[in-house]
Amino acid sequence: MKKIAVLTDFSERSANAAAYALAIACRLKADVLLFHTFLVPSSETMGAQIAWPMEDFEEIKAGAEATLQETAQQLSTALDRSKVGFCPKIECQAQEGNLNACMETSLARRDVVLLVMANHHKGFSSLMLGNHTQQVLDNTDLPVLIIPEAASFQNIKKIAVATDLKDDDLQIIHSLANLARPFNAEILLTHVCEHTPENMRKVEDFLHKVTNKINYPNIYHREFDEHNTHKGLQDMAGNVQADLMVMVHRRKNFFEQLLGISYSQKLAAESRVPLLVFPYPTETLPVF
Repeated sequence: MKKIAVLTDFSERSANAAAYALAIACRLKADVLLFHTFLVPSSETMGAQIAWPMEDFEEIKAGAEATLQETAQQLSTALDRSKVGFCPKIECQAQEGNLNACMETSLARRDVVLLVMANHHKGFSSLMLGNHTQQVLDNTDLPVLIIPEAASFQNIKKIAVATDLKDDDLQIIHSLANLARPFNAEILLTHVCEHTPENMRKVEDFLHKVTNKINYPNIYHREFDEHNTHKGLQDMAGNVQADLMVMVHRRKNFFEQLLGISYSQKLAAESRVPLLVFPYPTETLPVF
């Protein structure tokens, strides 16, 4: 059974993200996995020099598992079963260790098709600190849905996709069509570029490929005439009135990393609507 995994640190933001994930799971007919990782001093550099009692470790784990179960019960209670055709099963998992390592060892074997997390800004406590969103995006082969603090699920009627017209984006649009179909959502392909004849030819060629290869009728296109990519993405986010924004996170090489974070990471920090980030490169994309 396919699952949506929610990364939680037990904050109010994470609880809101979990509620959003549950609403999507009802439409996608997927189960939900609440996933929490924790560190003990022995997992850290200085902690390796300290004898950490096993009893304390078990107490930390038991506390995390109890909180996960409480969160699951709250989600289940809030679910209006009279209005949903599918009621997801909610599973819980607490694991000791670094989140990125735990995701690689645990979630890969759990039929997870989507990661959901709250958009945590630098300075917030507990698990998700500072560049935590960046670390998740850099270290997972799964799509990541980032939920802003104030976002609440109503419906998904319009999905705005930022594309740079690469052929690899066709695979992502195909995967996205499977996500959009249960909502009958409109997919709006957006592209930021200057309106030159050469750029317009590239746009036309790409849209022709979309028409021929993607079996989904509700796909449209809009261009943003702007030479500054980040400004164009900000304009797109503010003007298209989408319920969900989509970007591709293209991992950087060493020299690119020296110049700063990616456009997807910047938009994740700024977006007021949920942002779905697809990984690149990746061998396969999940079927929603």
